[in-house]
Amino acid sequence: MNPEIANPFYVATREVFRLMLDLEVQRGADQLKLDGLANKKACVSIGIIGDLEGTIQYNFPESMTLEMVRIMSGMEMEVVDDFVASALNEIVNIISGNAMTGLFESDYTCDILPPTLELTEEMMEPHSNNVISLPLETIIGPLRVEVDLRKKGA
Repeated sequence: MNPEIANPFYVATREVFRLMLDLEVQRGADQLKLDGLANKKACVSIGIIGDLEGTIQYNFPESMTLEMVRIMSGMEMEVVDDFVASALNEIVNIISGNAMTGLFESDYTCDILPPTLELTEEMMEPHSNNVISLPLETIIGPLRVEVDLRKKGA
């Protein structure tokens, strides 16, 4: 996969975090680990269809997820309940939608499918070897975006 295909996801994540959460996002170390930062991880997967097809996985420590929702809503959250899941899915929808605009500017017409959230003890592993991993860091914790896209029919 062309690494430039992953860049719109970095740019969109950075912009959405800045605008919605007033948080700066920096690229992290290549081997950024989410292990040990929280007992659970929230993994939101979103399908991409169109000129490019595949999946984007957004991996967050549970503590970061709860802090993001607290920033957005002003309410202290202790568990990932339906409200938290809905807010996190919406953030991922916005990031992914903005990334589609970036892909369109590179002559790829794509759309997103509804996100799915899974809480897990381990970070979700990519489904293929063609994944570009974007380890990112904020002051409230690290996150990882896994971009697994290929040209339609490839």
